[in-house]
Amino acid sequence: MGREIRRVPLGWEHPKKEYPNHRAMRMEESYQPLYDKDYESACAEWKKEFAEWENGERERVRMEHGDDLEYWDWDGMPPDKDYYRPKWSEEEMNGFAVYETVSEGTPVTPAFATRDELIDYLVEHGDFWDQKRGDGGWTRENATAFVGRGFAMSGMFNTATGEFKAARDGA
Repeated sequence: MGREIRRVPLGWEHPKKEYPNHRAMRMEESYQPLYDKDYESACAEWKKEFAEWENGERERVRMEHGDDLEYWDWDGMPPDKDYYRPKWSEEEMNGFAVYETVSEGTPVTPAFATRDELIDYLVEHGDFWDQKRGDGGWTRENATAFVGRGFAMSGMFNTATGEFKAARDGA
């Protein structure tokens, strides 16, 4: 769980959905969480593993009362199309965007043609959550390190010092 760089088409508009905001007692639009895998590939992988289960090539689990588990009880239901991105070619995936991965993934920056443009954006603006909180941009050193790694945890807490560091802080 954290932040990661995802390759997306430039101009990609991540889908949005309406969700209830129970505190405000109204519907609000927000990004639909999506895994960084296309639906067709996710289905093919699930079907392959299901066939292995059915053919006895994967370990079957028995409950204490003796009933065999079905594959979906053990490994989950088939993929839900609403949670997978479209299938793109390598050529189409010409942009770099930061996604949060606390959920399946939603964008926290626009897509940029180069890593350097993404770094400049993070330095100037931070990610969408930084902007919402009014935290401002990241240091160039932290933005460059994050984009170079391509991933950062949501945060790290040092129990010895009580210090918390987020991706923007070099976590």
